[in-house]
Amino acid sequence: MNVLKKDSDKLLKLVNLPLADYHARIAIYNLSENLLNFYSSNASSINAKKVVVVRNSDDFSYAAHVRNTCDKVLFLFGENYHVDSYLSDVCFRVELPKALIKRVSSI
Repeated sequence: MNVLKKDSDKLLKLVNLPLADYHARIAIYNLSENLLNFYSSNASSINAKKVVVVRNSDDFSYAAHVRNTCDKVLFLFGENYHVDSYLSDVCFRVELPKALIKRVSSI
């Protein structure tokens, strides 16, 4: 994926700031496949012990396991997955700017 450097930096900063501060678990909801792939491929640049991608219900058991056993986690939920309160209630919600979402999702 060919994300602009400034967009890449912004996407990483938006998750790294809350993780560096005090939030143990953060989440981004309704992500396009391009954004899921971006964060997955840049997991080493994220200040989290785990980056968990939840695309569908098959990924739920792993996400629940990580929720219970790990701190400093970034949960990424795909746009086709309805997030259960078991996961959403323990996460700080990160909102991405709409213009940024549109640019990256259209690549």
